[in-house]
Amino acid sequence: MENKDTNHKRFFKLFIAWLVAFCAFGFRISQAQDAVQQYSDSLLNSALKAPTTELKIEGLLGVSIFWSDRDTAKAYKYLEAARQQMGKSPIAFQQGLYQLYRANILMEYDQQQAKRVFLHADSLLATDQSQKSYRYRAKLWNNYGVLIQSEDKGKEFMNTILTKTLPYARHAGDSAQVAYQFQNAATQLADVQDYAGAADYYQKALHTLRNLPGQAEHKLEIFSNSAKNAVLLRDYVRAKIHIDSAQRFVKIIPHSTAIPAFYRTKLTYFRHIKDYQKALQSYRKGVTAAQQLGNQYMLMDLNFELHLLYKERGDYALAKHYLELSNQYRPFHMLRSIALHHYEMAQLEYHLRNYKSAYEQLDTASTIMDSIYQKDLATKVLNLEKQYNAAEKENRILRLETKNKQQELAIAKSRWWELSLAAGLALAVFVAYFWWKINAKNKKLLIQNDLLYKEELRSMRQQERLSQYDAMLQGQEAERSRMAKDLHDGLGGLLAGVKLKLSSIVARAGEAQVGEKNAINDVVGQLDYSVDELRRIAHDMMPESLRFGGLAPALSDLCRYMGTPMVQVVFQNLGIKDNYPDQLRVTVYRVVQELLTNAIKHANATKIILQCSELDNWLFVTVEDNGKGMDQREENRKKGLGLINIRNRISLLNGDIETVSHPGEGTTVNIQIPKYLYNGE
Repeated sequence: MENKDTNHKRFFKLFIAWLVAFCAFGFRISQAQDAVQQYSDSLLNSALKAPTTELKIEGLLGVSIFWSDRDTAKAYKYLEAARQQMGKSPIAFQQGLYQLYRANILMEYDQQQAKRVFLHADSLLATDQSQKSYRYRAKLWNNYGVLIQSEDKGKEFMNTILTKTLPYARHAGDSAQVAYQFQNAATQLADVQDYAGAADYYQKALHTLRNLPGQAEHKLEIFSNSAKNAVLLRDYVRAKIHIDSAQRFVKIIPHSTAIPAFYRTKLTYFRHIKDYQKALQSYRKGVTAAQQLGNQYMLMDLNFELHLLYKERGDYALAKHYLELSNQYRPFHMLRSIALHHYEMAQLEYHLRNYKSAYEQLDTASTIMDSIYQKDLATKVLNLEKQYNAAEKENRILRLETKNKQQELAIAKSRWWELSLAAGLALAVFVAYFWWKINAKNKKLLIQNDLLYKEELRSMRQQERLSQYDAMLQGQEAERSRMAKDLHDGLGGLLAGVKLKLSSIVARAGEAQVGEKNAINDVVGQLDYSVDELRRIAHDMMPESLRFGGLAPALSDLCRYMGTPMVQVVFQNLGIKDNYPDQLRVTVYRVVQELLTNAIKHANATKIILQCSELDNWLFVTVEDNGKGMDQREENRKKGLGLINIRNRISLLNGDIETVSHPGEGTTVNIQIPKYLYNGE
């Protein structure tokens, strides 16, 4: 009864505190809202006064993104205003911008539709190869990655950062975006408890932003998250330094959406150093900012942190209250977050002696974790069940205390026997379990060794086949080169000599009959055609530009050669340097030749784009056409000889090939090859 009264008093004090806080911060909320409106008005005025249409469009899109997580209606309003500035027939790049910012708004309430619109926007922006386009594509893939992360796909999010967002940001020369992606990578490492690795990425992000003017929003967010990571590393001195740095930017941009996260970090910091009064102040300020922004995620996070504070202080009733409040604000159906909630609730219920509820909560957490990790939490559930059963036994013993002393002694004696038998049984189960565990481990080890042997055997066979294929390709290329040289230098020279002799005969036979001269001229014309055809065959076998000029000129000649009035073949050289070994140049040339032939003959394409670029000692080749496309599952079942040859050639260079195609949507083939690390080097 005394405990219940104490809890009532605490809740009453909490209610009074909230009432005072509401009155105290009401005026500040109004001021903050005015600041938000003033900042929005300044953005709008700058956009409307922009000297060019392009800058007006970008300014209005900036106003739209400002309102996207505050007022969806206003966000759409300014998005449509930007669309009006684009005119009746916007170019593909402008259409891509419109779809990008539309997807940014959709993120707040329709994630699946937002993902589809992001991909459509990327295909439109890809038509422009300027730095500005790369900068927008970097932002696009960052937001796409956020959606993936909300689906508990941390590995896919990390892959998106490293393969999409970071390369595009570097192409754009956007140091701010590079720093932001370093922060995303750090966040992912922190999620898997690699706090030291996360600290390195946070340091890279701060170093990248150090000398950039402005960027107050990014600096606030990175300093805040870096401080949180330092707290998890128990480096409270560094955490305080980062918090003080972030505090300066809170005063500069009071409208920032990163402010709730900053107060969450302060709450975490003060909780760890046991300064509970300042921790509660940070909680109230964070909740006020999050409510103003309608940020459900931060409301969840702040209440979860406060629950940890009361849990550490041993006030389990208040801890349970704030844990339940945190669960009410969960914005996404994230299994790990749900499992964590039930696990924490189980601990609180246990401390509150609600053993049955604790058992049910832990059982729910176990079920969820099994669906994620396929692991069994039965041992922990069993322990709680034993505690619950033990408590029930104790209650029954208390109810029997009114009986006589002999009955109590008999019960005690019986209980000792039960405990002895239970201990013996537990010991037997313990020994049997470990015996079974050792046998299972040995069996698993044998299976793994067998699989490893089979995998090594398969790898050796595959390597042998690739070596044979490599030798065959090298023989074919050598024979092609020899035949091309013989045709060009030998037979080509003979035909040219015959032509010269016939031409001299025509010149000397000035008084010959007209019919005879026409016949000789026909023979000369046929020789010209034969020489041209001979040169074409020699070029297909081994183009002179590939032998003497390098990869880029050879690919450029190939695109011009294969282009026709009906088929446009465009070559885009994005900075390849042509310092490649012969085997790599010949292989890339043959693969591109095969892909272009497939696009023209089989896909009925009217436009083909060939892109080549270099990044971090990797060569990237993309062939994209607007042909009829194909069903990739059906294509994989057919396994055509041409596709197998292409994959084998790329495998010999330790490269990767990816084909993206759908019926009626064209085909894109992406190839990446290391410049130096391959089997032939």
